[in-house]
Amino acid sequence: MDTIKVGIVGCGLMGSLHARTLHTLPGVQVTAVHNRTRGKAEALAKEVGATVYDTYEELLQQDLDAVWVATPDHLHVDISKAVLDSGKHLFLEKALATSVSDGAEIVAAGDRRPELKAMVGYPLRFDPRFRKMKEIVAQEGAGKPLQGWSMRTHFLDPNARVYDKYRDHYYDTPSWYFDDQNAKGPVFSHGSHDYDLLMWMCGEVESVFCYGGTYLLPPGSVADAFTVSLRFKNGGIGQVSTPWITRVEYDMTGVATENLTVMNNNGEIRVKSGNEPEQRITYSENDMWVQLNQHFIDCIRYDRQPLISLQDGLNVIAVSEAAYKSLKERREVFVETGGALV
Repeated sequence: MDTIKVGIVGCGLMGSLHARTLHTLPGVQVTAVHNRTRGKAEALAKEVGATVYDTYEELLQQDLDAVWVATPDHLHVDISKAVLDSGKHLFLEKALATSVSDGAEIVAAGDRRPELKAMVGYPLRFDPRFRKMKEIVAQEGAGKPLQGWSMRTHFLDPNARVYDKYRDHYYDTPSWYFDDQNAKGPVFSHGSHDYDLLMWMCGEVESVFCYGGTYLLPPGSVADAFTVSLRFKNGGIGQVSTPWITRVEYDMTGVATENLTVMNNNGEIRVKSGNEPEQRITYSENDMWVQLNQHFIDCIRYDRQPLISLQDGLNVIAVSEAAYKSLKERREVFVETGGALV
């Protein structure tokens, strides 16, 4: 396979980011784009040299190897199933879906086409800092994870442009972010990054308990601040808080195992084990968007399994859905195998 031809469905914030990144990769050509509003598609098509199609069904009829789906989360199901049914590899922006039942439909579609590659886009797994953390907690002698935590503060105002530290630019926040019926807020989608990270490092989650509320957003909006306590199946515990109300942005993600502690302290990795001196590691660059997209291209080109499968994505939103249910019902919610909640 010399040139991998790619289509983009959804030309907003994330679709444009992926298209521009793919456009820079050798042996990749973004040839087709679709968006609900044609203006965004036309602007992106001009930038990357693609053709605009008025429907995703029409786009899927083209000669494409893979399709990146970057629509709002609640629109993922039908489009993702159609991509797989058309025989094209699928890159799906997180979150997989906005319910476990919808997500299970996407997983089933992928299972019907095992020859196709399918991946959910959780870019933090490709951040060099978090990859280093994973390497450390997985090393021989680290011991069982006992406690994990992730607080990545953010500030979203529906009436103002927002600075995104991971992309180093300002953007207009999509209105659907604040729609509780469709998006379910940061406890579901934004927090899913952290559930994924901690499960990657600490193992499966057994149950959750969530506190939160709507504080700065208008009444009836999503909960804009929350904290979720996690219990892992291995007996360890964890905590996730990624609120939208903090004007000072700060990242602190860590894991304490039986024999060491590793933490990403606002971009600096700190490691302490035994009686050894604490180590500190810094990185000058973060190329996670390139690494994320290159990884999936390599999976297609060299017949490799993606790092984050559709099933992994379903496992994450099972935790997201449990956290959302706990927030609404003010009780502990168990995450059962297969995503059932009790």
